[in-house]
Amino acid sequence: MHTRNTAAIIGIGMMWVALVAGCYTGAVAQEASEGGEIEGSGGSGGSGGAAGESSGEVGESSGGESEGRMLDAGNQAPEIVDPGPQSVAEDESLALALTVHDPDGDPLRVWALGLPPGASWDEPARVLRFRPDFIQGGQQWTVTIVADDGARRSTLAVEVAAIDSIRPPEPEILGVEELDGFTRITLSQITDDYLASPGNAGQEFAAFVMVPAFMDEAERFPVRIGLHGIGTATPPSSGSASEFRIGPHDPDNTYWWGYDAGLPDADPLGVDVPDYTQRRVMHLLGWVLESYPQADAGRVYVAGSSMGGAGAMTLGLWYARHFAYLSAQLGQSVPRNHRPSRVAQLEGLWGPSDAPVWDSLDLTWVLATSAEAREQYMFVRHGKDDPTIHFGAAVLASPRTGERLYDALQGLAVGHLAVWDEGAHGPADPKLGAGWWDDGFSPIYDGTSFLRSDLAFPAFSLSSADGDPGDGGGNGKQSWDVNAGYAGVLEVAGDTGWNGEIAGALNRFLRWDATAVVDTLDRFAVPLHVHDGDGEDAPAAGYPSRGDRFDGELPVVVDVTPRRVQAFRLRPGEVVAWRFGAQSGEAIANATGELTIPGLELGLDWQLLELRRVAILVR
Repeated sequence: MHTRNTAAIIGIGMMWVALVAGCYTGAVAQEASEGGEIEGSGGSGGSGGAAGESSGEVGESSGGESEGRMLDAGNQAPEIVDPGPQSVAEDESLALALTVHDPDGDPLRVWALGLPPGASWDEPARVLRFRPDFIQGGQQWTVTIVADDGARRSTLAVEVAAIDSIRPPEPEILGVEELDGFTRITLSQITDDYLASPGNAGQEFAAFVMVPAFMDEAERFPVRIGLHGIGTATPPSSGSASEFRIGPHDPDNTYWWGYDAGLPDADPLGVDVPDYTQRRVMHLLGWVLESYPQADAGRVYVAGSSMGGAGAMTLGLWYARHFAYLSAQLGQSVPRNHRPSRVAQLEGLWGPSDAPVWDSLDLTWVLATSAEAREQYMFVRHGKDDPTIHFGAAVLASPRTGERLYDALQGLAVGHLAVWDEGAHGPADPKLGAGWWDDGFSPIYDGTSFLRSDLAFPAFSLSSADGDPGDGGGNGKQSWDVNAGYAGVLEVAGDTGWNGEIAGALNRFLRWDATAVVDTLDRFAVPLHVHDGDGEDAPAAGYPSRGDRFDGELPVVVDVTPRRVQAFRLRPGEVVAWRFGAQSGEAIANATGELTIPGLELGLDWQLLELRRVAILVR
């Protein structure tokens, strides 16, 4: 079980310049009335209003954004040296060091807004880092550099372009079918030595793209990538009138990763194992986004089950910059924990299981080492009577990191909804049925608690309403099996051999209002609450409720970490003042600038979580 870390709170009851009282709408209305800000909010990417062509004064009279400043008429604005337009080739790295100084010798804070997806800003070093992947070529972004001396702010616009240097063959359209509410396009992908090993270049793969029927050129639709399970003969081809769908194919059962670059001419060594299969999938996504302006790049998600579930996790974390969230059912998160026959099969593609690539595909390792991956939101579900990819995929420790998937999600404060029950590898729980954990909630389609890849959201962790999945041990009802773990018989309710609760969830019922997110340089705010809606009581003792029927105790005590922050980015060690209803205090950003507010008490009513910097300058 997890223990709550309350060391981050270093003060309670500090004086606030703007107190938030009552419902959150008043505070949001106040923020909307504050004029003159350059900071972006909501899903604007953090760049806000127009950037200046050269250093200049901004923000001195921006309402609440100037609170606490000692304005000195003799103070000179910070100066930002224009580095000129920047460009970088795909799969190559840009490290742009910015030169910023203050004529008065004042200490400065410097931020970068409107970063390209996947780019990062190292404020202590004042370096913008960006390594565009191969579907970002040909795009250009305007990054706004903001320098603040405590009294004045200056801005500078810097153009950053990704050069389209990697150009695999374009997919070829083989057929077009007009169906009910959508068009199905049959594609052929011909590989080169970027999408396949040199010995396999020229291979042809089938794929489908389903385009929703749209009446207005201005309409925007989500994009769903569906990943099939092992041994599937054809790519997914079902369509929808409400979203684009991409159906790629992995006939070689690479687990949606790739294979050793030496294949098929040499034995796999496990050292050079490019993600050829992932590249083919991303190439299809790039083709859709470029071909159809109606495809919303901010609402792309990937979903799959079994091998597709593992692939959804891997693709969604490795290419996190492109995905609003991932949905993975019955997927293995730690390849070395596969059953022996699957390990042997994958060794034929990836090389020996002690090779480095197996570390790269260990998702507990990816989450621990990739700040970009930790910004992802993950839905994961596993079954305690699954004999194929057993429940150990969620609760057995990684040989590389010593972490379980659930522990990694909680301990690293990754946004997640994790669900388990007594289902098998596909068949639903015998008592709860399918989809019991919510009333059809979707973070893509929900009108309030929705996700975008360019919009901040709160990641919940260590909730007092969480169920107990167990620690990977047995309860005595079943003997350990190297293939099935402690799985029982699907039709026999309650016979699972895994310890912990038969069924449950992490972060169920916790919601946020994405329509009211405030994300500026000086302030971050988001309303939170516990959702209690339609559903049914538990079918028997020891089971959770069905649907959105809240079955816990109030208040729900939970830690909250802002993720995908566009403007309110923090320096390591920076102190932030927070307020949530009657609760308030200070918290400190960790060594990577991530901030967790521990112990918030959520109820059924909406309440605003508000964060403000304690001091603009670090003197």
